[in-house]
Amino acid sequence: MTGETIRDLLEPVIGKSGAIYLAVSNIGQVGLAINENSKLTGVEVRPDGLVRLERETGWTVINPSEVMAVAWRSDTEQTEGQFL
Repeated sequence: MTGETIRDLLEPVIGKSGAIYLAVSNIGQVGLAINENSKLTGVEVRPDGLVRLERETGWTVINPSEVMAVAWRSDTEQTEGQFL
């Protein structure tokens, strides 16, 4: 997956509560809790191609070439989550 694809998938959930799940090759599922105190505030593709996820409480950098799927689960909506 490309950094631009991950950015485009996650931009609509900026500022929302829930959880982001990434299926990462050779690791499995990785989850990032996004709650009222730690919402996603930005998604950026860095010049080196890595993706930086900004949260109110810090940041995470991921390698998009290892990501096979992205899922979002809302805390406020009555859904079982959906793959983006």
